[in-house]
Amino acid sequence: MKNIPLTLLCLWLTSLLHAQSKVFKEVGEGISTSVRSITQDNALVGYLAFTRLEKADADSFNYRLSIMDENLNDIGSLDFRERNLDLQAVSFEQDVLCLGYIESALAGTVSSRDKEARKAMKEGVTSQVMLQFISLNGKIINKFTTNVELSSYSTLTGGYFSASVNMTSYLKYGMQIKNIAGKGFCVFYGDDSKKELLILGVDGKLVKRKKIAFDAAGYLLLASSSNMYLLAKDNEDAPEGGFRIYTYSVYDSVAEYKFDLKDKQGNPLKVIAFDNDPASGKAFVAGCIINPDRTRDFISAHDYSRSPYLGVFTLEIGNTKKELKPVYSYWNNGALPGISQDGLFADKGFFVKYATAFKDYNGNTVFAGTALVEKKLLGAAKYKCADGVFVLQDNAGKLKLDNNIPCDESSYFGPASALTAYDKKSFYKVLNSDTKTNYMIIDDEYNTYVYNVNKQKVMRVIQHKDGSIKTNVFPAKEGHIMVSEYNRKEKYTRFSIEALTD
Repeated sequence: MKNIPLTLLCLWLTSLLHAQSKVFKEVGEGISTSVRSITQDNALVGYLAFTRLEKADADSFNYRLSIMDENLNDIGSLDFRERNLDLQAVSFEQDVLCLGYIESALAGTVSSRDKEARKAMKEGVTSQVMLQFISLNGKIINKFTTNVELSSYSTLTGGYFSASVNMTSYLKYGMQIKNIAGKGFCVFYGDDSKKELLILGVDGKLVKRKKIAFDAAGYLLLASSSNMYLLAKDNEDAPEGGFRIYTYSVYDSVAEYKFDLKDKQGNPLKVIAFDNDPASGKAFVAGCIINPDRTRDFISAHDYSRSPYLGVFTLEIGNTKKELKPVYSYWNNGALPGISQDGLFADKGFFVKYATAFKDYNGNTVFAGTALVEKKLLGAAKYKCADGVFVLQDNAGKLKLDNNIPCDESSYFGPASALTAYDKKSFYKVLNSDTKTNYMIIDDEYNTYVYNVNKQKVMRVIQHKDGSIKTNVFPAKEGHIMVSEYNRKEKYTRFSIEALTD
């Protein structure tokens, strides 16, 4: 596994030669397998199949880890025995895998029909975060554990004569693992009583342990060079705002910095991207500048027509205030050609429901989203969700429509309708560092669209469903995608790694 630069989610293209593929048949009851991606520097570098086998005794199970490279070739496997485990995250650094689990008799979803689970529900049980460090040849190097408190909810299943209760237990704030290049791993987790940021070496030994004293509704971890960043989200007066970034130095235990995400006028910022620049490697955030008079106007089409945003922004971040480099593009002052003061692209007749953003290799930020088309029908405003839209912001703050491409369109709906009921698009980026090409997958309701951002060209359209086969696209190594084909009739899933070629 080599150190690949930035790639999060991938894409699919025309002629696909020498594809690697693997078929997973549905297995027997009581044996379950989940496949997780292995990441390094935010790039996918391999896959891990985590299988829970038969019960070993009253308190533990037998497990098997199958490690695959980025082409789905088997590298090694490991059998071990532990208490009930729920795999949360995987990362990779210096030929070492770091796996994060919840270890508990109640981890994941358990049934009240299970004797041991029923006993644990009644008497209580010790739960832990377990970090497991494994070499690529399948040897356990070390293990780190710390006690946690799990949150839970229950659901009633079965019929009148076979009713049972399923209880799902989880960490309130989840678990995230990122590799630190040349150092090891950073881990964030949080439960009802505490939140912690851990740094561990590739030998599995604890280097630094920091308690996170501030409360937030959610947290997102990012590692960049020698810094770690924690993006915290609060529900303040602006539901889409309330973001704050905390920075920590990997090497300096004292160096810390925090700042609220607001522009110079104090307007809250909505974050839609929190990532590393593929060209510079520096961390950045990007998103929308929220109109302080319209902080709750983002649900319906009518809301979007009332200027919920003043513009868009990109902010390069470091570990001091002096290293912050903001770029703001305001359309509410009428300074952006082709964009009205309420954000309407006048020539096209649509607003943009911005979903994500990424940096290209020329220092620009590309914002992607759904075209919200406005049309007057019999004197009343009607709307539909239509094209995939790409808007480019340069370093000087100039903003322009880069392209809009036809995708699955919704029917027309009224101004009060919730946009989530009609906008089915999800956007996933992929890049090729060798050719410095950016791509975007637009996963829509009926089709997946593969778009070359550099060439402004749709490369391929893939149907989600064809007879009994359902097709989806997943992350793969740089310059490739993973295609998942589930055959409902034959009860198998085929994963293929396919190359992107222009």
